[in-house]
Amino acid sequence: MDAARGKGLVLVTDAMGTWTAPELAEALAAGRDTLRAIDLHVHYVPREYRERALAAGHDRPDGHVGGLPEWSAGRHLEVLDEWGIEKAVVSISTPGVQLTGDFAEGRITARVANEGGARAVQDHPGRFGFFATLPLPDVDGSLAELEYALDTLGADGINLLTNTHGVYLGDPRLEPVFAELSRRRVLVRLHPTSPGALVPGVMEGWSRTMYEYFFDTTRTVINLIFSGTMARNDGIRLIVPHAGAALPMLARRVARNVWRANAEGRDIPDFLASLKSFYYDLAGSVTPDQLPAILRLAGPDRLVFGSDWPFTHTGLGAELVAELRTTPLLTEEQRRAIFVDNGRRLLTCGH
Repeated sequence: MDAARGKGLVLVTDAMGTWTAPELAEALAAGRDTLRAIDLHVHYVPREYRERALAAGHDRPDGHVGGLPEWSAGRHLEVLDEWGIEKAVVSISTPGVQLTGDFAEGRITARVANEGGARAVQDHPGRFGFFATLPLPDVDGSLAELEYALDTLGADGINLLTNTHGVYLGDPRLEPVFAELSRRRVLVRLHPTSPGALVPGVMEGWSRTMYEYFFDTTRTVINLIFSGTMARNDGIRLIVPHAGAALPMLARRVARNVWRANAEGRDIPDFLASLKSFYYDLAGSVTPDQLPAILRLAGPDRLVFGSDWPFTHTGLGAELVAELRTTPLLTEEQRRAIFVDNGRRLLTCGH
């Protein structure tokens, strides 16, 4: 836990009143022996990748208040043990690997990042897995890196940003990559980034992680569905971040508009059925508001745990883990499914 937050910490939780630091520590300890989590939304920043990102000017990606965090496997293992996490499947967050827009540089950065993930897995068997990153929108480079990451490095799946330099997932130019992901039945997790265009004068100077991430995730998932990308490539197992962002709130509204379009003779995928076929991680502040909504939309068997460390700093991360471990919004059976069983099944058994 961050030293500044360690003493006298007071945590406001859903229907739980307030917690002091000892109570928070007790809540975390309860899971260390009985409910050791599988973390599917968590990041790594290998040294070589971090140096390349900083050199390209990404010291505060998307306005992130903490800047580009430092990371080491040793420190990460300490966090895993403190929070009762059995295994962390790490991924590269924003700014991704297309740091300059130069495709050749993007290929090099993707390789550096992916080999850093594979090294963590090799050095600490059983504690780490990794989602490889691709240098989209470079299709040829992405197909080559996909093959190398899965067949040589043994990646657990692929992490894709919602857009890269304004090219959104669902763009027809990316179809060869999605076709290969589907053919291989790859586990794909999405991660938000800044939108392709910002509205001038709106929240300038604020971190885009606060709300633009939710909008970009929502925009991308809707585009993936309505473009037909997910229907054509139904071998992909998709994890949507942050409890589905705004999708649970908008699902019925969008579905009703789709119904009208289908009544006019347009062939559009079933929006609600598509959403129910995806998986959703619970990284972020999901209680008390988001969790009931995503439970209604997807059900407990489609939810997985995510800590979002180190972009979510250690003090706040501890609070969020404790909230999920103790919230009365979940039964113990649902809690076990979310923390352990669903993630383990995704990593080992496919659908």
